[in-house]
Formats: sequence, structure tokens, C-alpha cells
Amino acid sequence: MSDSSPSRPEASERVLDALSSLVRRSRTSAVLVSQACGMQGAQVQLLFALHREQECRVAGLATHQLVDPSVISRQVAALEKLGLVTRRSDPDDGRASLVSLTDAGREKLREVRRLHLQAVVESMQDWPVERISRLADDLADLTDASAVVYAKLSGPTPADTEAKDHA
Repeated sequence: MSDSSPSRPEASERVLDALSSLVRRSRTSAVLVSQACGMQGAQVQLLFALHREQECRVAGLATHQLVDPSVISRQVAALEKLGLVTRRSDPDDGRASLVSLTDAGREKLREVRRLHLQAVVESMQDWPVERISRLADDLADLTDASAVVYAKLSGPTPADTEAKDHA
């Protein structure tokens, strides 16, 4: 009797392929939801980054979004014009400004989130709640485990190097 179950690398490859498909679908979905909310995808991403960071400098947002500060500066200006973000002088450095969400920006994010959630709920409407919950737990576990593994790709941090030097 032969074991027909896939090997660990084969099963892992299926997960990688499924995640790649999900990421592509997610990008497309994000664009569609952004457009439905009258915004560009990059603008919505910036609003979510500000939601997570609370208040930060344009340079910090640029680092977070992996783009040049001039790109973020233009996006912030457009969002400010829409009343979704506000700027104020950085008390620690008068040359810099701190950017944060306005109430309208937080409401726009709630609208975006509602549309995404509605799509996910409809996508899994025939699934038992236990399956949905299990998937959420499994994805959270994979996210945590992969963060550790992918961090190794960036090489040792200065703290790692110092620890080795003192060992």
C-alpha cells in the first residue's frame, strides 16, 4: 500500500501557489475597492499606514511604503486636499511635519474595510464557521512563522553582529 499523501516540499509548494494566487487576487480586489470608494489604491494604502502608525513624518511613511519621500509628499498633499489627513509641524524638528488621519480619513477607512469584509463574508458564505475560524488561525500562524524565516533573508542585524562579537 503506497502513501499518496504529498511530501512536505510538495504540500508547501501548494501553499506557496495558493498564497501567490491570493496575493494577486488581493491586489486586484484592493484596486476595485479603492475605486469604489473614489480613491487610488496607493492612497488607501497610505491611509491604512497612517491608521497603524497614528502620526508620523512623511519620511517615515516613505520608509514604510518603500517609496521615495517625494512620492509620499505628493500623496499626502492630495489626501490633505480631500480632508482625509492633516499635517502639523513636528515639535522636535520644525523643518518636518507630522501627518495623521482626520475623522473623515478614519471614516473612509471604515468604508474600505466594510467593502472588503462584505466580499470575504460572501466568499465564504457556504463555509461552516469552524472552517473560517481555523483558516484565520492557520493564516495567523503562517504569518508569524514566515516573518521569522523571511527576516533571515535581510542578513544579520547590527545587534546580532554585536552579540556574536561579545560571545
